[in-house]
Amino acid sequence: MPHVPTENTRSPAAASAAPLAHRSPRKLGLISLVCVMYLVVSGGAYGLEDAVRMAGPRLTLMLCLIVPLTLSLPTALMAAELTALMPVEGGFYFWVKEALGPLAGFAEAYLTILYTAVDMAIYPVLFAGYLSFILPLGPTAQIAIGVALVWLAGGLNFLGVRPVGMASIVLAAILVSPFAALVVVGLPRLIHFTMPTPPLFGANPWAAMAAGLTVVIWNFSGWENLSVVSAEIENPQRNYLRAILIALPIMVAGYVLPLAVSVSGAVTAADWGTGSFSHVGYAIGGPALGGALALGGAVMSFAVFEAAMLWVSRMPFVLARERYLSPPLAELWSATATPGKSILLCCIVFTLLVPVGFVALVVLDVFFYMAALALELLALIRLRKRMPDRTGMFTIGGGRVGLALVAILPILTWAATFGLAVSAGVGKVDFILAIVLGVCVWPAYAICRRRYGGPPAIDPPPTSITA
Repeated sequence: MPHVPTENTRSPAAASAAPLAHRSPRKLGLISLVCVMYLVVSGGAYGLEDAVRMAGPRLTLMLCLIVPLTLSLPTALMAAELTALMPVEGGFYFWVKEALGPLAGFAEAYLTILYTAVDMAIYPVLFAGYLSFILPLGPTAQIAIGVALVWLAGGLNFLGVRPVGMASIVLAAILVSPFAALVVVGLPRLIHFTMPTPPLFGANPWAAMAAGLTVVIWNFSGWENLSVVSAEIENPQRNYLRAILIALPIMVAGYVLPLAVSVSGAVTAADWGTGSFSHVGYAIGGPALGGALALGGAVMSFAVFEAAMLWVSRMPFVLARERYLSPPLAELWSATATPGKSILLCCIVFTLLVPVGFVALVVLDVFFYMAALALELLALIRLRKRMPDRTGMFTIGGGRVGLALVAILPILTWAATFGLAVSAGVGKVDFILAIVLGVCVWPAYAICRRRYGGPPAIDPPPTSITA
């Protein structure tokens, strides 16, 4: 198995590539990285509405306080440690491949492609849905607008990582503003917060917990995703951790405060769904605030989509370099050093997936994401043993206890969502479908390896996209 170069032990190829990566102008700075991370992981409280409807306002509030501790913080710490250890283009794919072998690395990429395919299909639909709150749009118009969003985001990514970073700063500011206004206008509701009337658990507590937790996990996950473009980040060993420390408290406040304002004193959650924050804004701040929140929802959908496209489009590129996919996908567009054909493929796939339902997609998304995360956590443990010298690098504290908590808490959080698998309704079917697609990883691995050859015996991961 190839040895991954670290600060203390670099291969000649990695050592020669590092200066090129340092001189490249196409880098994400700390502020851009924080904004892109905010968009990739969160994008504001939009998306929580279905959790309120399915789990109730009390339970949703509680989950928004618990999940950051049991999932977001452990995942973020894992991502910070492994990015400091292996700041390579391809990120978590190489973590798992180096620690657990080629099949596990392929499984990580396979599961990632599955969850990103369903995840990316959500945002064009949400964009058109929030826009229809302002402008009446029929089903055909919503689909057309969703498709246009896909190609607009793809075009922005063709221009390179810096335009995406700059756009993310502007879009993040636009997203935060309506919710900040909602919190300010609704400050009396926070000061005199009244617990919502509906009980903590309804008639089916296990299913309510699982359904609400599934949506909340979707809103709080993805801290390791930008590791895929870590070679395009300025000083990733230091700035990835800094970005996490800045972004995490902002995201938690961005969910909890607007939600608390919106559900204070609520007597029912049956009418909650996409656009509910806009209705709350209209009720307490008039048409201006309601319209701003609706427009913010549309902007969020585009912003999250274009930011996620930055790392999603690198997955086919990395797999092509690893000889699991067609070699042309590994080609770079010389003008901007972006994987143009990989971006084009992603745009085509996402266009075909635009007309799909939200809740079913979230169930599939969370299942595939958490399965991939389990492999990353195993890689974290394995690489602690294989590469113990971490001089000058960030390492999760607490010794074995700290490492165990980081590895176990996310898995326990995921296990609580399995209530959907044993309850009646659509959730059960979605879980069965997810399991079937998950076990197809072995035939997919065998087919890709037979057709394209798979990675060579000696293959240190690139430290730059231009390597």
